[in-house]
Amino acid sequence: MEEDISLSPGDILVHYDINEIGLLLNRFDVLKDDNWPLWAWDILWVGRDAQDHGRYQAFTEEGLIGLIISGVFVHYKST
Repeated sequence: MEEDISLSPGDILVHYDINEIGLLLNRFDVLKDDNWPLWAWDILWVGRDAQDHGRYQAFTEEGLIGLIISGVFVHYKST
């Protein structure tokens, strides 16, 4: 099922339980190693706990996909 989820910059994640919206900004390799990449995403969150200007947070790609599959986040593709 993981292969069905493709994340891209500009995609939106919504966490309806806590009323927050995340914008996927960029994908990066946490380990910076071509042989053992560990992909993660920078996300700008806005909503109840994000204050006035938003909050930046990084998530591993595998973790994000798991949260989408489990229904914690709803994923909306950018155009």
